[in-house]
Amino acid sequence: MSAANEQQLQIEHLKEKLSGLSSELKATVDLSIRLRGQSTQHKRDVARLWEDFLGQLFSYIKQQSKQSRENLLEGISWTRMKFL
Repeated sequence: MSAANEQQLQIEHLKEKLSGLSSELKATVDLSIRLRGQSTQHKRDVARLWEDFLGQLFSYIKQQSKQSRENLLEGISWTRMKFL
């Protein structure tokens, strides 16, 4: 197998992993919204859990980017992302 084919397989593997994560995150968002609607306390708890999760995620990305000298977030345009 050529190096180009191997790299393409790795890109496809990454795409599959991100797709799986996307499905899990959508289910987690749906659960979070349901919980937040139940009580004020749940709103605070859910916000704290998301804050912890996102903090850990971005901290890990920053750490790995620093160690590898490959900035994972470089080239990602926050304005190109469709937030709405």
